[in-house]
Amino acid sequence: MAVSNHNDSITPEMTLLEVVHQYRRTEAVFRRYEGEAQGCLLCHALFDTLEEAAAKYGLDLDRLLRDLRVAALGLTDEL
Repeated sequence: MAVSNHNDSITPEMTLLEVVHQYRRTEAVFRRYEGEAQGCLLCHALFDTLEEAAAKYGLDLDRLLRDLRVAALGLTDEL
């Protein structure tokens, strides 16, 4: 499914806390990334920006942003 950046309000400069506070549905995305990150992102990187967390845990920032934006739009069942 192609998702355009309709929800550009989630940016690499936002902290994980800001994202999950503004878009509760994104918590499930962070949970799905726990395996790749080798731990709980919301436990260990809550105050990091998305860009910092992606670099620190070896995550694909573009894919993470896409997944978060899809979740924020309420389209998580289509992931």
